[in-house]
Amino acid sequence: MEFILELMKHLYFFVFCLLVGATRLFGSEAGYRVDFDLNRITDDRLTVTVALPKLDQPTATFVFPVIAPGTYEFNAWHRLVHDFTAYDEGGLVLGVTRSADSQFVLMDAQRTSYVTYRVDDSFDVADSSVQVFHPAGTDFEDSIVVLNHTGIVGYIDGMQGRPYVVNVKRPTYLYCATALDVTARTDSSDEYVAPSYDALVDGPVLYSVPDTATIMVNSTRVLVALAHHNTSKLATEYANVLSKVTSAIHKYLGALPVNKYAFLIYLYNGDTVNVRYLRYAQGALEHNFSSMYFWRYSKRALGLNDVAGHEFLHILVPLNLHSEEIDRFNFRTPAMSDHIWLYEGVTEYFAEQTLLRDSITSDKDFIKVVEQWASSFRYLPPTFNLIKFSRDVLTPKNQEVYPLIYYYGPLNALLLDVVLRDSSKGKLGLLELVRLLMKQYGQSKPFKDEDLFAEIGRASTPEAQAYCEQFINSDGRLPVKEILARIGLTYTDSVDVGQLTFGIGVDRKSNDSAFIIYPDSLNPLGVHRGDLLLEVNNVKVTVKSFAETKALFRPETDAPVTLQIRRGEDEIELTAKPVKKTATKRHQIGFDANATADQLMLRNRVFYGKIN
Repeated sequence: MEFILELMKHLYFFVFCLLVGATRLFGSEAGYRVDFDLNRITDDRLTVTVALPKLDQPTATFVFPVIAPGTYEFNAWHRLVHDFTAYDEGGLVLGVTRSADSQFVLMDAQRTSYVTYRVDDSFDVADSSVQVFHPAGTDFEDSIVVLNHTGIVGYIDGMQGRPYVVNVKRPTYLYCATALDVTARTDSSDEYVAPSYDALVDGPVLYSVPDTATIMVNSTRVLVALAHHNTSKLATEYANVLSKVTSAIHKYLGALPVNKYAFLIYLYNGDTVNVRYLRYAQGALEHNFSSMYFWRYSKRALGLNDVAGHEFLHILVPLNLHSEEIDRFNFRTPAMSDHIWLYEGVTEYFAEQTLLRDSITSDKDFIKVVEQWASSFRYLPPTFNLIKFSRDVLTPKNQEVYPLIYYYGPLNALLLDVVLRDSSKGKLGLLELVRLLMKQYGQSKPFKDEDLFAEIGRASTPEAQAYCEQFINSDGRLPVKEILARIGLTYTDSVDVGQLTFGIGVDRKSNDSAFIIYPDSLNPLGVHRGDLLLEVNNVKVTVKSFAETKALFRPETDAPVTLQIRRGEDEIELTAKPVKKTATKRHQIGFDANATADQLMLRNRVFYGKIN
C-alpha cells in the first residue's frame, strides 16, 4: 500500500510539472510562470516577469499581499512595486489601472499574456512607512539574495490556488537553498515549483555563496544554509547547535512530522541592510518545511537555540492544526484567527518544555523563564482578552502590545497544561491534546474558530474547556497563583529584597565591540556616562567573555571589582565594592517546600511527561 501511495505521489508530481512547465515564454492554461534574472539587479531592484494562466474575465486584479502569513503586521507589498505593465502575446502593451486598495487591475484581461514590473527589496528600502519584519522581507544584492515570495510575486485575484513555475537566472557562484522542489539546476539557473500561491509563499529561497551543511535527525533531512559577507565557513558550527535542538524536538515529539526541513539564515554584520529599526528585526519566520532567520553575525550560533526550537515546533501549530482563516488565507483582505494564543503562545511553551525534557535546561532554569512570562502582567493594558486581541491583532493598538503574546501566551499554555493534567489524573497534557486535535483535523482540514473550545472539551476534559472559556476569552488576568499551587509552586506578585549593585548598565556600540557605560544614581565606582568598558577584574570584555562579568552586573558578595575603562583618550583603572539597595522583585515563582506527593507527581507530569 505504501508503495502504491508513493507511486501516486510521483505520478501526480510528473503530471503537475507537465502542466506548469509546458512552455518557457508563456504561462500554461493552468498556472503561472515567473522569470527573473539575479545578474541584472540594479539599485536594489529586481525585474520580474509573470506569465499568467488563461483569463476568461474582461478585467482581473493582480494582487500583492497585504501581509505575510505568520507576521501579524501590515506590509502592503504593492508599495515597493514600480513600472507594472501588462502585455499580450505579441508584446503589445495593454491597459492597467489601480484598484481602491492600490492593487493592479488588468483592463483587458482576456488578451493579457504576461506582466512585468520592478520591485524594491525591503531590507534597504528608504521609505520610513515601510517597515517589514526582516525574516519576512527581501534582499537583492550581488552576493546575497533573500526571496520571500510575498514581496516578489503576486497572483490573479481568485486564482491563488493555481500552480507556479519559477525560473531564476543567476551568477554561477550563487547557490539556491530552499525547501521547495527544485526541478532543474544548471551552472547559471534554477527552476523550482509550487502547487499554489500559498505553497510558494510557504517556501522562501536563500541565494548566496555556498555555506551549507546537512544533518539527519532520524529519517528527516535537515539543511542548514547561511548567507553572510564573510569568507569564513560557519554552517558546520551552526548545524551542530541546530542538530541538538532538532534532536531534542524529535525526542519530545517521538517523531518529526516532516521528512525534510531547511534552516535559512541571513547573518547581518553591519553590511548594506538599512538598520533604522534593526533592534526589532532579529528573529525568524516559520514555514511548513523551513524557517527564515535574520540574525546578527557571529562565528558561534549565539542565542539560536530557543528561537530555532520555537520555529521548528510550528510544524504542530499552526501548520498542522489551524483555523479556516489560516487554511484559506486571504492575502488581499486578511481575516485573522481568534487563536494566536495557540499558534504562538503554545508553540513558545512547547519550545521551552522541549529543552527541559531533554535536560538542556533544568527545572530551576524553567522557573526563571516562567517568571519572565509572568512579567508580562506589568505591560498589559487594563483589560486584555486573548481572543479579541487575536481577532484584532492588525489594529495599531494591538500592534503596540503584540510582543506580549510570547510571554502571556506561553504562561497561559502552562496553566492550561496544569489544568489538563490535573483534571485527567495526569494522563493528558497539552502536547497530547494538540496531537489528538491534529488527528481529528490536520494540515488540510481546518477547524472553525468558534468551535475550538468545545473541541478541546470533547478531546480532553470539561475542566479544560471551562478554563479556556473563563480565562482565554476573558478580560481578566490569568489565575497564576491558584493554578501553579496545584503543582507545588508558589507565586508572589511582589517582594522587597536587599540587593548588591554597582549601578552600572552597558550598551554595545553597533559598529564595533566596545561597551558604553550608563551609570545610575548608585555609582560606587565613579564611572561617567559614555565611558567605554575594557576589562573587569583583568578579563577583557568581549561578546564571548561578557558572561564572565557577573561580578560587575550581578554581584553576589561585597567583594571589590576592578574596572579598566577608556574615558576620552585616557585609560583609567577604578576599584570599589558594591553597595546595597532595596529592590522590589515582581512575579516571583518558587518551589513549595511543603508540596504534597500528589502535587510533586503532577509537577513531574507537567514538566517531564512522567511520574518520576
